Amino acid sequence: MLVLAVLVALALALLAWRGFFSGEKSFGRLDPAVAIILDWHEHAFKAEKECEGYREPIAARIYAYSGLAAWEAARPILGDQAGQPFLSHFEGLQIPEPPPGQQLHLPTVLNACYSNIFQKFFLFAPRNIEQERKDLEANWAGKLRLDTDSATFRASADFGKKMALAMYDWSATDTVGHMAYLHIYDDSFKPPTSNSAWQPCDDFPTPPLLPHWGEVRCFAINPNDFIATPPPPFSMESQSPFYVQALEIYTMNAPLSPENQWVAEYWSDDLPGLTGTSAGRWISIANQVVMQEEPTPAKALATYLRLGVALSDATVACWISKYRYNLLRPETFIRRVIQRDWRPIMHTPSHPSYPSGHAMISAAAAEVLTQLYGKQFELTDRTHENRLEFKGKPRRFHSFYEMAFENASSRIALGVHYRMDCDEGTRLGLSIGKKIAEMGVSNFE
Repeated sequence: MLVLAVLVALALALLAWRGFFSGEKSFGRLDPAVAIILDWHEHAFKAEKECEGYREPIAARIYAYSGLAAWEAARPILGDQAGQPFLSHFEGLQIPEPPPGQQLHLPTVLNACYSNIFQKFFLFAPRNIEQERKDLEANWAGKLRLDTDSATFRASADFGKKMALAMYDWSATDTVGHMAYLHIYDDSFKPPTSNSAWQPCDDFPTPPLLPHWGEVRCFAINPNDFIATPPPPFSMESQSPFYVQALEIYTMNAPLSPENQWVAEYWSDDLPGLTGTSAGRWISIANQVVMQEEPTPAKALATYLRLGVALSDATVACWISKYRYNLLRPETFIRRVIQRDWRPIMHTPSHPSYPSGHAMISAAAAEVLTQLYGKQFELTDRTHENRLEFKGKPRRFHSFYEMAFENASSRIALGVHYRMDCDEGTRLGLSIGKKIAEMGVSNFE
């Protein structure tokens, strides 16, 4: 029995050394490089929950830069699987070259790249998050050293770090987006004062959230090509289309059905310190997809690259339209015209209503994931499993589009968006997702 126990212990240790386990988490049959990609994105999703100031647009931007850094770091190793360079036309982007004649070890490159770029983007993370990052890098490095020779390990870790720092330095030249988590609200921005104009809600009079985000660098689109069409004419007349859309929200909330309340809270994803952002929610979904599908390293990297770019570019385009139209939120209209003491079930975000950010980034993300994994995709989303603050029971979906459309409609039930916000956000998001899905990365099956 003692001999058997020793043999079992040795077998488990060997599996750990080969990179199939990270800490206490089992990644089953995943390729070690894919397990590292997944492990680091789970860390990033946890970090954005716990770090102050990481709202939806800021988180989306981080996922775009980290996805691009990892892809470019892996491209010399992937060879033909990588296809053509992705987004290599940017002025000022200095991509480091791999050391000539030196073999590189993909898992080691990725481990160093993710650790260094997330350390930079979560620069003022709480102590527990920073310690988790250090431990995650060290745990993987300890296993990966056994998979390659010391010269290859050192060169690979050095190249991954150089790529991360080069990408972060380039991100810092986008002055509007750089370190915006330190100043997400802008007291100096004065919204219009017309009857139709957005103003901070009376109960939570927070200054505008990131009013200049529309000036942030995009990766794959010209955001001015994706401006929302004008909303219906503003009117407080009971027969007007505008009034009817507000009345839909009011009626739906009188009271919400249990199913509508579940859907509304399930997709809220904008409660700092409690949930991730709506951008991070799609990273959580992608994490579950990768665990379920066990893609190749090239396809996993392409997944997070395309998804990050879709999330980031969609938020930039969305914010341009939000502050162009400056449309008041349903809470303001309903309290002014229908019922003075009405409240949505959660607080109204501190930025204009039209179009919906949740709808826009969800549609862009769904389009990208559909192009990668197919129109019919069965997934039980467990992002909120075991939460006690609201009903976090997993929900079963049959496609990414189904997820995106439910996410969009949830904003109506939540009481923070009109139907027109969600419809237009979905239309624009699908268009952005289609453009990104057609770009750059290929041959990764």
